[in-house]
Amino acid sequence: MSNTVINVVKRNKDELKKNASRRLRAEGFIPATIYGQAEKPLSIKIDKKNFKEILKNRSMSNIIFDMHFKEDGREKKETTLIKEFQKDPISADFLHVDFIRIQMKKEVETTVSVSILNEEEAVGVKEGGGVVQRGLRELRILCLPTDIPEKIVYDIKNLEMGQSVKVSDIIPEEEIKILNNPEEVIVSIIHPTHLVVEQPVAEEEAEGEEPEVIAKEKAAEKEEQ
Repeated sequence: MSNTVINVVKRNKDELKKNASRRLRAEGFIPATIYGQAEKPLSIKIDKKNFKEILKNRSMSNIIFDMHFKEDGREKKETTLIKEFQKDPISADFLHVDFIRIQMKKEVETTVSVSILNEEEAVGVKEGGGVVQRGLRELRILCLPTDIPEKIVYDIKNLEMGQSVKVSDIIPEEEIKILNNPEEVIVSIIHPTHLVVEQPVAEEEAEGEEPEVIAKEKAAEKEEQ
């Protein structure tokens, strides 16, 4: 898998002031920050249209970016992964993206989604009348950047009523180490009466909520909005 080349622009002082991020988004940019490798955070802006095109039909967890930009008149490059991102809950537009610097020959910790196959064909569902209850939807892994999978797939066709799939049941490729607690549950088949249904949030409680944050992992620092 080859790295994805993207041209970005280092933000100037005016673009770091209060409310500057909102103006950048109105101009078609996504504010972003690059962290890691014991270096200073680098504030950049990314062309929104180009970024969305790159992500189209791809998993964000394993895209390795070669980010090209100019600094002090010199061409520079940072190799990164997406660390965290925020989206507007209504428009689904990116509000901010954090990237983490990586070294291609050094292991990196990241998260990947878990995809469950044959939910409707599972023995406990088809023959036992049970329902599928999901637990963990992502796993924390440690591996080289080039070994990061798009997702981890698990087939539950033979899963019976009352059985669960735990982290310890997932056997990844030998170059990948799963960091989650082995006892954490990924998926179960339970009796319908045991299904936990989330209660709707009361209207008065919902008012004033912050915009939705969809995060892979909290970055150590945040840019000044």
